[in-house]
Amino acid sequence: MCGIVAFSAKSESELELGPLIESMINLMHHRGPDFHNLSVDSEAKVGMAHARLSILDLSDKANQPMFSENNSLSIVFNGEIYNWQELRKKLEMEGVGPFVTQSDTEVILRGYEHYGNDLPLHLRGMFAFVIFDKQSNSLFCARDRVGKKPLVYTETEDGVALASEIPPLLLASPNSPLNKSALATILLHNMRHVPDPDTAFSAISRLRAGHAMTVRDGRIEKIWRYWQPAIKSPAVSTQDLRSAIEGAVKRRMVADVPVGALLSGGVDSTAVVALMARHTEQPVRTYALGMDADDEDLRRARFVASQLGCEHKEFYFDAERQFEIFRNIQKTYGEPIALLPLVHSYELCSAIRDDGIKVVLTGHGADELFYGYTGHAKTALLTDALRYLGFLRPAAQMIPRALRSGPSVLLAEQPGRRKAALYRSYQGRDWNQVIQPEARKALSNGAARECEYWGSMLGKADYIDESNFIALMMENSHSVTTAADLPAMMASVEMRAPFLDQEIVEMALSIPYRRKVPNSRDLSRLKYALKIAVEDLVPKHLLYAPKRGFGHGIQEKDILLGPWREIANEVFANSIDAEGLFDVQAIRKLWNRQSSGDESVSWGFIAKLFTIQL
Repeated sequence: MCGIVAFSAKSESELELGPLIESMINLMHHRGPDFHNLSVDSEAKVGMAHARLSILDLSDKANQPMFSENNSLSIVFNGEIYNWQELRKKLEMEGVGPFVTQSDTEVILRGYEHYGNDLPLHLRGMFAFVIFDKQSNSLFCARDRVGKKPLVYTETEDGVALASEIPPLLLASPNSPLNKSALATILLHNMRHVPDPDTAFSAISRLRAGHAMTVRDGRIEKIWRYWQPAIKSPAVSTQDLRSAIEGAVKRRMVADVPVGALLSGGVDSTAVVALMARHTEQPVRTYALGMDADDEDLRRARFVASQLGCEHKEFYFDAERQFEIFRNIQKTYGEPIALLPLVHSYELCSAIRDDGIKVVLTGHGADELFYGYTGHAKTALLTDALRYLGFLRPAAQMIPRALRSGPSVLLAEQPGRRKAALYRSYQGRDWNQVIQPEARKALSNGAARECEYWGSMLGKADYIDESNFIALMMENSHSVTTAADLPAMMASVEMRAPFLDQEIVEMALSIPYRRKVPNSRDLSRLKYALKIAVEDLVPKHLLYAPKRGFGHGIQEKDILLGPWREIANEVFANSIDAEGLFDVQAIRKLWNRQSSGDESVSWGFIAKLFTIQL
């Protein structure tokens, strides 16, 4: 788990790579405080740098940039490859070697020698890496299937720069204008972040999850998607799922440093910790955070920890300190991301780091994959209706687009494009309130574009399956993949998510939705396929307890009207228009009404405006 930087300069560029690369990697010391190094090939005009958080093979041999035996290849890598030992054995049987470290980085480098651009198909884990091939003067870059590790890039007059975070790229592309459409997209419906491949800066992009890219001589040559989710037989059994979960947890416990876990007392984290306890002789070290000692999350976590014999610690919300954390998260991320639980995760990870733990396991992704949110009950009913009323599609299509709303929007569209249509229908509602009329005319809807991109991959899937695959890959990535990387890395901790294992992802996509939501009126049966698979691991009164998200006891409304109210008043009183994008008078009026008790919009919408303005 680390921070990476790479730069491929054009042949005509006179840029001095060494000082730039060093400045870029220094901005990501938090991602890898154990070792920093860089290399520059003056002839090829390629520079690479790495900030290391040592997890596997703590020796100097495993430092990066790492070079092949003949120095023709070099790599900077962020993440963990969980099948590196099996892959290494396979490569050795095929004549690749000898290996000189016990690291997954070397396996990636050797794997590229053997598999070339097909390498990502052989990797199981979370990763973002850049490999420099000196013979072809090219960079091969790839990101894991669901985007657990970030990779951002910019193409400048001098060449192409890549990094784990946006701020280092602003050194390479300091005059990038704002991407107004990207900022406006945050305000739409469930969005709380800028969806890939966009960022808040026009000249900076993210490599999409499950994608690869080649750069040659300082120019982007090709970007392609290497992963297509494989839908297995719908006959995935409970035992198949349980075995996959056990295997995923066990693989993620492999490290040369101590491993702990986040524990909320919910189904997902409890199952993970229970399985960890079966694979270690030492008490599992667990951590939880809540509003105060009476927080329901903390009571549940305490109970689970006592039942499993964990070494458990809990921490409490501190409004003043946590506002500073929230502001630092925005600064580190480099653009607005409106998610308060990121603060709680950082607070926990910071305490975990101080407790001597570098790796923690979490339950991220289970709700998206197995339909654990209360809204999934309604979406299942809607899916039933769309199935039975399909014969009305021609009639729905006759309704002018501007007049379609709710179910008619979905009914009129073909599978794969339904959620995109829904996001287009939200533009007027969400943008008209605070976006300048002239600015609205030039905006593009990045959320709708990405809904269509990801939705098209599942063919004629049921709507709930289309919707939640999009949620996993784009819509909720702020609370799934970004939440498992950003706050942990800021605290120099590696977060591992067993439920995001590629085998579990594909199993979950294959399970019929009514096995996950068997009864839309009984919310205790949400995520039922998963609950049945882990029912022996979770106390029954918690297995079917009401759903509570991480940090449920700490709500945005309570914080903005309570300890952060003076800050919010100041932020909204001094709203900026972002180069003509926002109607600042409308924003101020909206906050004044909302804070006076006239809740004309959701508090989520207010929180997004607060974050953007902050």
